[in-house]
Parts: sequence; C-alpha cells; structure tokens
Amino acid sequence: MKDRVFRILKVVFFLFCMYLILNGQRTVGHWELFTQLIGLSGLLLLLWNYNRKFT
Repeated sequence: MKDRVFRILKVVFFLFCMYLILNGQRTVGHWELFTQLIGLSGLLLLLWNYNRKFT
C-alpha cells in the first residue's frame, strides 16, 4: 500500500514538473526561465531517486 502511494505521488510530481517546463516555454522572461529550471530540477530529482536503487 505504501509503495503504491509513493508511486502515485511520483507520477503527480512528474506531471507537475512537466507542466512547469511546458508552461515556462510559452513566453520569454526571467520568471519563465526560473519555472523551467525548477521543473528540470524536479525531473533530475526523480531520476536520481530512481537510479539510487541500482547503485
């Protein structure tokens, strides 16, 4: 049960990060670049969390 909840939270977090990246690409500015960087950082965090099991 606990593993399933974490998996759902990871999917929601992934979708949120993708939203930040795609929403930041629509216009040009400092705030949009900042939101893209936050989204990319979130994706890197998810990738690190996934790869942590295999090292």
